[in-house]
Amino acid sequence: METQDRNIVGAMHGATPVASYTKTILGKVYVTVWDSFENQPVGLILEGNPRKNDESCIVDTWSPEEDFYFRSKNKRFLETGTIIPKTRKAEVREKTIEEFTDEELQTLINSKFFSLQSALNSTNSIAVIYRIKNLAQDMEKSEKLMKAIDARLSEVQANEFKPLPNSTTVEL
Repeated sequence: METQDRNIVGAMHGATPVASYTKTILGKVYVTVWDSFENQPVGLILEGNPRKNDESCIVDTWSPEEDFYFRSKNKRFLETGTIIPKTRKAEVREKTIEEFTDEELQTLINSKFFSLQSALNSTNSIAVIYRIKNLAQDMEKSEKLMKAIDARLSEVQANEFKPLPNSTTVEL
């Protein structure tokens, strides 16, 4: 099983690995890991350049049992520093306006006009703009604000339902 396959399967366990290990040498390193789906040990070859943070240099363990097995079967590599623990950086993903709750959208509507307008211009989702419009109506917002929302809604609808470019048809 390749490292990439293990990462995909491991991600199904839970999105973050229990521990990660990387090789420190440029050569290939053969390690033994526990495959919890097959319920048996599997050999992996770690290769690539560890200085470039190649994914092929890293092995993840997805449960405490897998981690214990990895550390016990590859003890010599860990003692000599051929493999070292690696701390993965948490992936920071900003929430998009499409993922906002109604409370967050109400906060956005109550923010400064240009902040709302910027957020409106960043979305191309008709459904989200309708949500904003309905919330703004319920909050009895100003006519200026409602016109800005309607203008963006019209713009997005016009872009979505553009007529197809004229095609040349040849009559036989």
